Formats: sequence, structure tokens, C-alpha cells
Amino acid sequence: MSVVRLVATVDRIEGEYAVLLLPAGEQEVAVDWPVDLLPSGVQEGSKIKFSLSRDEDEEAAARQRVADLLRKLTEGTRE
Repeated sequence: MSVVRLVATVDRIEGEYAVLLLPAGEQEVAVDWPVDLLPSGVQEGSKIKFSLSRDEDEEAAARQRVADLLRKLTEGTRE
């Protein structure tokens, strides 16, 4: 499983949202992020570490739920 790790910078906080600057190659991309989802004590200029990976177990469960729903719809049954 591959993991993407990056460090974002809190550019500014505007009400309920923080503007995070995320690295994107040679540039940075601004992303609005809910302040409630940031660690306590974060302020402008703070650095935040992100680790991103696929949740393959949850993907498989979601595919199964959709397949079950489609089966029920095509069979005309309801539960």
C-alpha cells in the first residue's frame, strides 16, 4: 500500500475555515479546511503533517453494499 505524506502550512484562519497551503509540485495549492478538524493550538504559520492512503477494506465494503442494493433492485425485492 502506498502512502502519500505531505506537510501543509496554515496560511490564515478565516472564521470557521483555515486556508492551508499544500505542496503541488513546484507550486502550492490553497485549500479551505474546517478549523474544527485541525489539531488544537494550530494558528497561522503552523505546519500540519498529512498521511494519505487508500482504505481498501472500506472500498470493498462499499462495493458490496452497492452490489447488494443493485441485486435487490433488479430482483424486485425489498428488505
